[in-house]
Amino acid sequence: MITPNQQLIELGHFAVMLALPVALLQAVSPLLARALGRPQLASIAVRGVWLQLALAVLGWAALTQAFVTDNFSVWYVAQNSNSALPLIYKISAVWGGHEGSLYLWYVILVAWTAGLAWYGRRHFPDRLPIALAVQGALSVGFLGLILFLSNPFARLLPIPGDGRDLNPLLQDPGMAIHPPMLYMGYVGFSIPFALVLTALLTRWPAEDWLPVVRRWALAAFGFLTIGIVLGGAWAYYELGWGGYWAWDPVENASFMPWLTGAALVHSLMVQEQRRLLHSWNLFLAILTFSLSLLGTFLVRSGVLSSVHAFAVDPGRGAYILAFLALVVGGAFGVFVWRGGEAQSRPRPTAWLSRETLLLTNNVLFTVAGACVFLGTLYPLFLDVTAEQKITVAAPYFNSVVVPQLLLLVLLMGLTPSLPWRRAQPRALWRRLRWPVLIAVLAGALTLVLARPLSPLAAAAVGFAALAVATIAADLWRGGRSLAAAEQRTLPGAVLVNAWRARRHYGALLAHLGVAVATVGLAAAGLFRQHSMVTMAPGDVLELAGHRVELVGIGPARGPNYDAERARFRLDDRINLRSERRSYHASRMPTTESGIHSTPLRDVYVVLGETRDGRHAVTAYVNPLVQWIWAGGALIGLGVLMCLGERPARRVD
Repeated sequence: MITPNQQLIELGHFAVMLALPVALLQAVSPLLARALGRPQLASIAVRGVWLQLALAVLGWAALTQAFVTDNFSVWYVAQNSNSALPLIYKISAVWGGHEGSLYLWYVILVAWTAGLAWYGRRHFPDRLPIALAVQGALSVGFLGLILFLSNPFARLLPIPGDGRDLNPLLQDPGMAIHPPMLYMGYVGFSIPFALVLTALLTRWPAEDWLPVVRRWALAAFGFLTIGIVLGGAWAYYELGWGGYWAWDPVENASFMPWLTGAALVHSLMVQEQRRLLHSWNLFLAILTFSLSLLGTFLVRSGVLSSVHAFAVDPGRGAYILAFLALVVGGAFGVFVWRGGEAQSRPRPTAWLSRETLLLTNNVLFTVAGACVFLGTLYPLFLDVTAEQKITVAAPYFNSVVVPQLLLLVLLMGLTPSLPWRRAQPRALWRRLRWPVLIAVLAGALTLVLARPLSPLAAAAVGFAALAVATIAADLWRGGRSLAAAEQRTLPGAVLVNAWRARRHYGALLAHLGVAVATVGLAAAGLFRQHSMVTMAPGDVLELAGHRVELVGIGPARGPNYDAERARFRLDDRINLRSERRSYHASRMPTTESGIHSTPLRDVYVVLGETRDGRHAVTAYVNPLVQWIWAGGALIGLGVLMCLGERPARRVD
């Protein structure tokens, strides 16, 4: 007898199957309108978006309901859930495996497309069908993979009594928001991708598409930034190794589009203000989304082994690779065909100007992205072509990529002080002398006070201090001018001026976030201290001026796991708990770290294995690690402020 739950999953499966011809019609209707000479057919693409959104949401609701109600007749549910799994993890398990994560990607793609349709009907209705056709073609590609090779709705007979359980590493609240935020960034770059292809195919004037692309690219960049920061926080709190970024290939897969996306949002500003970098921006928009698709191939093709990756069969990998080649090859083919057609007349510029530093910024972002690409893909290439296995690990990335990122922080501190077109050296020095002095003092103090001695940390702190000082000086100058003009107090004038110029000060707030995160990364990465010992109750570990006492160890029980829980006392007054868990269904052991955080440091304690009555304990003292998460939050707020204001007037 077919139950209502089974009927609902069949309805969801049917909805997704129906979405495939709808997406195909969305992709081809503008072409048919042109071929048949019937422009009204192009409107089918717009209507198709809303139908496809309804079908995608229906499929998502059915799949979620299958997890919530323990419908183990669905193969994907049986593989990634369990009846004892808490509700929040049953919901997040929808995207906890390969099939569901691809479906999440598709649902977010359709949601972004619907946003584009809603926005485009009011701002560029004549060119909207072409952009929606590009998005429809992407939907067709993902639906083909989902329905024929990675179907989350596939049924299972006989029906098992219970599921295998969600990967215990993913049973964490961070997994409820980290993947959706990351995918919002990945997929969000499909909108600039579709818009620049529309611009190339329809000869859309740059002054019309530029502000539209800028806003969508900025939104996608903001989501991707938050997703990466949340992923680092999840790794820090959940994996028990005391770190947050290991240059894992899948981490790099998200970092590459972040680097080119950062270059894109900066270079679009140069084009908007000075009519420069037109072809470069078209190229960057295509490249950034191409790298997002590459991340999909790396994570879901089975070529990587990672805590983040889903190992799957080579057939799916071949499909994704073919799809990637088709999309990227077709997009760059259009760029080569039409990208050289000039649509704006660039303005003359001087070497000492804001646009010159932003161009340097673009070079560094792009070169850093190329270095990450090489370090991530070269071992795979060598394995395939020469059957040699090598590992490119953190030392390569730290020595090659990190110095470039530090130079970008330096440019971030200098650029806001330079005017467009041409800077006068004397006027520039008057603006920069105090920020430079503050930066030098901050770097010198780091050299004197921080141990071990680290010129790299001194450079990071000095460059970050330069950025903070230039931001403070900009706020003070703007507030002082407004206070004099409108008879306001200086604090009130600063706030009013920041609100009126939200785009400008939003960018500065994002830069402040980068500066704060830079200091946190330098401190936590270069001055972390740790110790690995065996302890019995009553033993004391001393590390970096802190006293960690093991008070006792006893059993604990969760909804779907048993645990050994250790109680620690930090500095004779703060209680910490760390657990070593064993999950009932999978019998996979995991650790839960005990962390005490202040703005200046984290004390991080991990309980290990027990042997002969003694317990392995690893303790870390991580300076300023909370500054990394605070910096990410400031970047997100800065992006929101930038999106809240109209584009600035061009400087001719």
